[in-house]
Amino acid sequence: MTQEVTVVFHPLNKVVSVPRGTNLLAAFREAGVQIESICGGKGECGKCRVIIDKGEYAERAHTHKKHLTEKERALGYRLACEISVTGNLEVTVPVESRIERPQILIGLGMGQDAGEINPSVVIYPLQISADPGLPFSGRSIRLSGYRGPRPQIPDAIYRKIQASEAPLKAILTHTNGYPEIIDAAGEDDVPTVYGIALDLGTTTVVGTLIDLATGCVLAQDATLNRQITYGEEVITRIAFGRRPEGLALLQQAAVESINRVVESITASAGIRPADAVECCIGGNTVMNHLLTGTDPGYLELADADVSRRPFIRKARALGIGLHPEAYCYCLPNVSRFVGGDAVGDVLTSGLHLQPEISLLIDLGTNGEIIIGNRDWIASASCASGPAFEGAGISAGMRAMRGAIERVEIDPDTGEASVQVIGGTLPRGICGSGLIDAVTGMFRAGILDFKGYLNTHPLVRDGHAGAEYVLVPAEATATGRDIVITQQDMDYFMDSKAALCGAIGVLLKKYRLTVADIRHVYLAGAFGAFADLQNAVAFGIIPSFPNAETHSLGNGSLSGAYAALMSLEKRAEAEKIAEMLVYIDLLVDVDFIEEYTAALFIPGKKAYFPDIEA
Repeated sequence: MTQEVTVVFHPLNKVVSVPRGTNLLAAFREAGVQIESICGGKGECGKCRVIIDKGEYAERAHTHKKHLTEKERALGYRLACEISVTGNLEVTVPVESRIERPQILIGLGMGQDAGEINPSVVIYPLQISADPGLPFSGRSIRLSGYRGPRPQIPDAIYRKIQASEAPLKAILTHTNGYPEIIDAAGEDDVPTVYGIALDLGTTTVVGTLIDLATGCVLAQDATLNRQITYGEEVITRIAFGRRPEGLALLQQAAVESINRVVESITASAGIRPADAVECCIGGNTVMNHLLTGTDPGYLELADADVSRRPFIRKARALGIGLHPEAYCYCLPNVSRFVGGDAVGDVLTSGLHLQPEISLLIDLGTNGEIIIGNRDWIASASCASGPAFEGAGISAGMRAMRGAIERVEIDPDTGEASVQVIGGTLPRGICGSGLIDAVTGMFRAGILDFKGYLNTHPLVRDGHAGAEYVLVPAEATATGRDIVITQQDMDYFMDSKAALCGAIGVLLKKYRLTVADIRHVYLAGAFGAFADLQNAVAFGIIPSFPNAETHSLGNGSLSGAYAALMSLEKRAEAEKIAEMLVYIDLLVDVDFIEEYTAALFIPGKKAYFPDIEA
């Protein structure tokens, strides 16, 4: 029998028992303690830093050298993914490794008007009468005011209706493509039907409780997706989910995150989770697969044939704590990396209804770009999003307390002044701050037009090569300098080129110029928090001189809300999914040319006509 050992996590006051030999990162997961781990435990990101206080452990000393200095190792710093727990162990989770509540877009933004209210779930009074000519056939059941095919009735609900002597009301749903009575109760027991709209993101889960009769928002909340500790990027999670046991863990983590939001918003509204009879979910293709327990392995293939039909499951089959007969409807996917969240963005923006040509950009953990109008829509996806959320950067972090969110750099001295979320000492830098910083560095001559660090009083040789000191150690919460290294710049330039190059591919495919775009929709945190002028100046996105810019807010959540409140909007979302052309940049011949041209600041002159060379 495997001996159990104890791991104590300071200063979180968490204790967990695990089998001897357990990986320390796995012990974090077992304890429910969330820690930064972008690579999912491969030893590549160096984010899962811990301090060993005392105890017994073994170290897989392969990759730590590029992430930890000798001074840090002398202080007890180790990478959790490289530690095996061989005896009782006590560790401290340093401030830079902790995951706290980030800045999350909760509001519905542009999408709160779903049009005419026509939800899938409706209440009808029941008319129950016995047929005197057929005394043993049971009583006939009819819905007062209902016109349509005969509804299906689960056996348990049928027996409940037959046994009742009091007047009843029935809850009818059309979510699975046919009418189905999912419950019946006394007239005073079903005053309101509630639904939940969810944005199931790679990093966060956002939920909104809705009165389905009026469309009113009753409560909202968000949490981190508990899948984070299995890897920040969707590719890492696909690999983890290829094994049945890995898929089960990821499915459970998603459900636990959703249930935490459901419990919070229903408690805020003074109702039970079981009172929610419908759920609509906007999530990317990988999240939809992992939530429903669908093997995601085939999504690694460039030519993967992804169904554009929505995933529809009973909440109880997924483990989500709603009404036991409630359905969960996932906005339909389009391709490997363009999913229901992007469909929700389009539905929210209305670009598919407009005669003018629009461009939509959603930078989350991945970047989705959509272009078109009412006659045609095309999409592409690029692996650029994490850099603009601070991931993959040595001092990068999510937009949460302690993150630098705004940076101004003196063009003469190169010194930075920063604004920090929460007004505290900085722990690191998030995406909006990073965009400001690199733009300011370029303007101050700290960076050249290829993104290389120039010789400068604030540029020095560091542990991983040249680095620019953004904030000195004495002014940080970690006691270490916050720096932007050449490796960081290489990664950021790669991400900038991927996004701008993807936009360039779509423009080139449809023989458009930046002047042809009349509307630019920016979804998610990028549109809400990033300085758009800096993003254009650095060449992250082209300049669109004739376009009106719109911030969508959380388009995925807004799309889920619209589908929850309107069967017509749900059908519209499915039409959008069928209409969207997907261009896979991994096999596209134009992408390498566009990507290469975008490796300069700002990029192709044709895309930045109003920027001086």
